[in-house]
Amino acid sequence: MNRRRMWSGRRPGVAIAAIISTVLTVLIVPNAVAGAAGTVPFSGNDAATGTRTVTIADITDFHGHIERGADNAAAFTLADSHNPDNMVPVSTGDLVGGSPYDSAVAKDQPTLDMAKAWGLTISAVGNHEFDRSVADFNNRIAAPANGIDWLCANVSARNKAQGGKLSNVKDYAIRDVNGKRIGFVGALTDALGSVATPQITKDADLDERAVDAVNRVAHELKQSGKVDAVVALIHADATAAQGLGKDVDVAYTGHTHAVKFGHTDGGAPIYEAGSFGRAMAVQDLVITGSGRRAKVTVENVDLGNGTEQASPTVPGVIRVEGLDAHTTQSAWMSAGSTGESMVDRSQRMYAVAHAHAAQVGGAIVGTLAAGANFDKRIENGQEDSVGMLVADANRAMIQRTLYAGERLPVVGFSNDGSLRTGKLDLDGNGKVSVREVDSLMALQFKAAHETLTGRDLKSVLAEQFRFKEGQLRRRWIGISSNVSYRYVERDSDGDGNHPAETAFDGDHDDRAVDIEDLTIDGKPVDDDDLVIVASNSYLLQGGDDYHAFRSGTNYGELNMSYSEPLKQYLAAHPQLAPKKMPTIGVKA
Repeated sequence: MNRRRMWSGRRPGVAIAAIISTVLTVLIVPNAVAGAAGTVPFSGNDAATGTRTVTIADITDFHGHIERGADNAAAFTLADSHNPDNMVPVSTGDLVGGSPYDSAVAKDQPTLDMAKAWGLTISAVGNHEFDRSVADFNNRIAAPANGIDWLCANVSARNKAQGGKLSNVKDYAIRDVNGKRIGFVGALTDALGSVATPQITKDADLDERAVDAVNRVAHELKQSGKVDAVVALIHADATAAQGLGKDVDVAYTGHTHAVKFGHTDGGAPIYEAGSFGRAMAVQDLVITGSGRRAKVTVENVDLGNGTEQASPTVPGVIRVEGLDAHTTQSAWMSAGSTGESMVDRSQRMYAVAHAHAAQVGGAIVGTLAAGANFDKRIENGQEDSVGMLVADANRAMIQRTLYAGERLPVVGFSNDGSLRTGKLDLDGNGKVSVREVDSLMALQFKAAHETLTGRDLKSVLAEQFRFKEGQLRRRWIGISSNVSYRYVERDSDGDGNHPAETAFDGDHDDRAVDIEDLTIDGKPVDDDDLVIVASNSYLLQGGDDYHAFRSGTNYGELNMSYSEPLKQYLAAHPQLAPKKMPTIGVKA
């Protein structure tokens, strides 16, 4: 017997539910589209040819944004109503990690519970799934109780084997839907080393390019006749999927938080559906035949009911944000509902998580001077004030706990990517709460330190600068207020090209500038001087392409989150105001 799933409060055996489903299908059918060619009718099933239609609804880089959980539930409900009981919801990675406080404070369990309410049972592994370590992902997030098949074909076979560090990860998963067998193959970005710590990269043990792994598994599935269609889920930029071959029928990508559309070398469409639960890619796989002889056509689906494309140039990706509250949704979403629809459950889950977060995150850890705030705006070519504040807090923590009385200077750093909100005092009330600090610093890094030479420190500072399209560009990094320096643009090479126009690979000096007149606490720093550096564990291990940090010695981590130094700094400095920016300029 085909066991029907319950979506949007549909009750099997109740006449009104069948009527509602029929009416919704009629309303939505005219809105299906094929590529960018225009409107075509929903093809559905054709008994004469054996054609069946399976609908895929993909989200990516949700990052625990459970405040949009009901919006996503509404979109999944619409997608299922378009093709009742023949829709498969999937994720292309980073379902959790780097999350807002409401989910992060509970280690993203609210997100995992919400995904279960959506019926989401398939996801590619993203880099942020590893935020709390590879072991935490494998043993907790990927635990069978959460109901998700986590896919990553480019993890080494030994690591996926029993006893491996990623034993709960699979190459692929197969779903029987509408009489067809759909194979889902996942992979993680080849650039894991640039977005994760060396330990995570080592523990994940990716031993194959993402596109090669997906092609290998897709070919095996198709040639063996195990599946009638293959869906690729690659947590990497859409361009990374272009090398997929003819065994892949549709590819979903992620990681860059963009809305994109393209094609693989094998002719399949590629979709990237934004981030944070704001967009969803919805496609029909129209399948005729089976196994190696199956013919698969991909058609974009417009869910109707007031939905629109997330980008005017990207067909097949719809805007989800605000969908639950859309006025045209209210009548049909509540019709026949028992109060147990996935939308209802998502709303209740968020309310519970939000209330818990408000209770534990409301404690005040610091106060700001009247009218003061710390934010990431760049003014007059100077550092953002919140970045410098975090750097100062890192410096103070290391000075107090490890290097009190030492004569070596201490410098603090903070990378822009580790600061997840635009400003510190989110509600502008002059009081900084635990929630506001943990929202700003939502990743799972540790407070860390190491020793650099003056020469290495200059290399770190120089790595802020790159030439792009002939112009000197700066990547902003937070630097403690006791540092000043000037930079000098380096000469171009004999071909007239600047050194930084080639990609930095860590094996050669690719700086666009030289650092001069470096001082710490007003004292000049020579190349052979030793300097203590305080920051977070990710940055000091070369994160965000700051490779010069890897030259450090005496690396160590404190037994505390990277947000703890800021909490203690705020507590020790009431009525805090931004400091004057250090001198950082071009040397004449």
